[in-house]
This record gives sequence, structure tokens and C-alpha cells, in this order.
Amino acid sequence: MIMNAADYLRALVGVLGEPPTLHASPSAWQDLERELGFELPEDYKGIIDGYAPVRLNGHLYLLHPATHRWNLVRWVRETVDVWSDVEWDDELEGDPRPILGVDEIRFGVAGGLTPLLGSDRGETVFLAHGAPGAESSIFAERGDGEFHHYPVSFAEWLYRHLAGEDMTGPNSSVFHPGPVKFANLPMSSADPETEWSGPDRDSR
Repeated sequence: MIMNAADYLRALVGVLGEPPTLHASPSAWQDLERELGFELPEDYKGIIDGYAPVRLNGHLYLLHPATHRWNLVRWVRETVDVWSDVEWDDELEGDPRPILGVDEIRFGVAGGLTPLLGSDRGETVFLAHGAPGAESSIFAERGDGEFHHYPVSFAEWLYRHLAGEDMTGPNSSVFHPGPVKFANLPMSSADPETEWSGPDRDSR
């Protein structure tokens, strides 16, 4: 059975559980998208609105544009600034330029790479906006200066990542048997961190 982005989004909700949707804010997305110059994928915004800010399986961080702490807009800006300062060699492993159809790697703009999330393993996951012929496309970098391309939707990328597939490069799998583990990201230094689990799922 061939699954599309909507199918993967439904499958992902089945793995994560019904979203609490605590911080949904259309205006926060409008501000971020105005700054980027394009609209972010609906599946990405739906997942972030549904669950963020949260840490998944101990290492994958989903931030939200409407919260003061763990703020996605601020993180995107800071991450774009860091990556924009890198001088890229003409020969680059997993070079995104041919796929994007550009001569220069740019970040946080139409036709470039926009950071979507990061992990405590040094990984950064990017939306490849404007890749010719691609409805959605993801690049992942895991701190080694090498990009890995996944021509999939964000929902498919996250679903397959949580299923233990290599989604940030070869031998990058991080599979946690049993339900997905959640940890809230406290909204103040006085708030406790709480943990919970998603629905049961088949283990390997």
C-alpha cells in the first residue's frame, strides 16, 4: 500500500496519541511565515501545534512558535544565522544545491533550507523549500557537515524516524521499543518536567 502525506500524518497520530493542542496560534505561524517568505507544510504545523513544545524519546526537540520558552521562531532565527555563516566547499557530501536547483546554499528563505527541529545528538532537520518537482523534501545533517536527502513529507520523516529507520544518514537509527516517550519542556524554571508515554505499539 502506497501512503501519502495525509496517511503518514494519521499513522503518526496513531503512534503519538491524540494531540493535546495546548499552544495552537495561527498568528504565530503567520509571523514566522512572513519572515521566511513562504508557507510551511501543513503537516509540520499540525504536528507542532498538536504536541510542541516537547522532547520525544529523550532526544528529539519539537519547539512551538507561540511559547516564550522553547520558542520555534527564535530557534529558527538563531539556527539560520549559524548555518548562514558557514563557508561551503564546492565539493560537499550530500550537496543540496543540485536538488534545490541553486548555486548557493541559503537558509531560512524560499528556495533554501529551513530548520524544522533539532536533537541533543547534534542533528538538524531542514525543509528543502522549492526543490523542483518535490511536494515536500527533507534534508538532515548530524553535525558532521554532510547532508542526507529524504524526498518525503515531514510527517513521513518523523514517523519513520520513530519507527527506527535511518533518517539522519546511514547507521543513524535510534529505535526505542514500546510506546513513544514524551517529556514536556517546562515553561519556566520553576515548572517541573513531566514524562508520559504514547499508545502501545508493536515492538521489535
